[in-house]
Amino acid sequence: MKKFLAIFLILPLFAVNPLTRAERTNFKETSTYADVMEFLWTLKKQSSRIHIEYLATSTEGRKIPLVIVSKEGISTPQEARALGKEIVYIEANIHAGEVEGKEASLMMIRDLVQGKYDDLLENQVILFCPIFNPDGNEKFGKNRSEDNGPELAGVRYNGQGLDLNRDFIKQESPEVRGLVRALVKWDPVLFVDMHTTDGSYHRHVVTWAPQFAPWTDAGLMSYSWKKMIPAINENMKKLGYEAIPHGGFMDRKDPSKGWVFWAVLGRFGVNYVGLRNRFAILDENYARADFRSRVYGSYSFLRSIFEFTKVHAREMREIEREADLKAMKELAGSEFGVDFENQKIGEFNLKSYKFEIKKIPGRELSKYPRWLGGYLVKKTDIPVTYKMTLYAPIKPKKVVKLPSGYIILPSAKHIVKILTRNGIAVEKLLEPCDMEVEEFKIEEIKSQSLPYQGHHLKKIKGHYQKVKKTIPAGSYFVSLNQPLSRLVAVMLEPESPDGFLAWGLFDRTLVHEWGSRPWMVPVYRVNEIPRSKMLLKK
Repeated sequence: MKKFLAIFLILPLFAVNPLTRAERTNFKETSTYADVMEFLWTLKKQSSRIHIEYLATSTEGRKIPLVIVSKEGISTPQEARALGKEIVYIEANIHAGEVEGKEASLMMIRDLVQGKYDDLLENQVILFCPIFNPDGNEKFGKNRSEDNGPELAGVRYNGQGLDLNRDFIKQESPEVRGLVRALVKWDPVLFVDMHTTDGSYHRHVVTWAPQFAPWTDAGLMSYSWKKMIPAINENMKKLGYEAIPHGGFMDRKDPSKGWVFWAVLGRFGVNYVGLRNRFAILDENYARADFRSRVYGSYSFLRSIFEFTKVHAREMREIEREADLKAMKELAGSEFGVDFENQKIGEFNLKSYKFEIKKIPGRELSKYPRWLGGYLVKKTDIPVTYKMTLYAPIKPKKVVKLPSGYIILPSAKHIVKILTRNGIAVEKLLEPCDMEVEEFKIEEIKSQSLPYQGHHLKKIKGHYQKVKKTIPAGSYFVSLNQPLSRLVAVMLEPESPDGFLAWGLFDRTLVHEWGSRPWMVPVYRVNEIPRSKMLLKK
């Protein structure tokens, strides 16, 4: 009888305070999809502060939860705006082998729902997607060698074999398509994407980067570097962490040469959000730190972010509105980079180690990968702090002048759905019209020999030629006089390194005429509005 009474007394305690799988196993294991859903629905039964809906259904049939946390039990963006609440979005597990963000976000959802940080919900509604890649999460196996726990974890790719953090331009996965629809619907003031890094050896648990695409609004970039990130770093220090910029050594043999962040294209989630004129933060937690430390580092980073946004979210929104207006008024006719080189961003102190350098004998070079550069670099246990300069390839080496808009021919109408999904305004021509256009003629196409995300990425060389054309009915007009014009240019500009042409989305519609004439792209640049009746495409 006493045994049953003890069990009866313990059960309510678990009901009030559910634990994640990581917590229950002393951070030896990470949550399955079933664990995540059971945890969330347990909280839902306890509190009206949590609302659960779904971003999408994965390729393998799993529903991807979007968790809305608020004091008022808000379930729609209209309710949030009516109450003057700004919205922050947190995403974890996009790479399903990188699992501490999943566990930290579940812990934070619980603590917010149970009132641990009531002040953090005063001025904001927080959206969580703790398991963005459920199909990858369920493919449990031996974790990658760099990760210091858990022993078993999921894989990087989704049910289609795609890296979801490379899919934000082409949008071929149900996960990213669902997320884009949610971003249009909820319009969060800040997007946070949680990962695990490996790379260069150092002694920091948390690394970060803001939206970094070279085409991002200057006002967003300035605010991120001068106010948002420094304030979040200060919050982190109060919680016992020194967070640093994400990246790696430019030269493994000589750390003093600098630190580089290379992932600046729009295909990456945080950069895509930046091209929407919204703030974003990449969270990369150091894989060689133990799993417990990574989870609590991630948790502290979220708390530090929320401490900032609870005070500054409305100020951030004003900067975003200014960015929208500038994109509408200033992008047409401006210079647009299509090739880039490294630019100095700033300096910071990197807590790392002394390294031993050993040249690989010529007779043994074939045993090692070429990227090692002929040298083995070994970490010692001697701590060293390096004064680092941060670089990123965002300085334009080549620019083109943007038009006022683009004409998409009917043969390429398959890309219109991608544009409209993003909230980009597209108008369909209901009758033919004559107009002068800039036609891009491809002189050279170099495709990568190996497939990348289901495509052979292309490098394009060509030139623009002004010609008179009869634009057929059924074509589409996309103006740069709209808030998402930066994203439009990245997607449609023929020489964009991350555009539809580079991804091969126009491959079946490129026209190659007889003789020596080059390929022609089914997108024209124009500097006037078509003289045709047009219908807004939805």
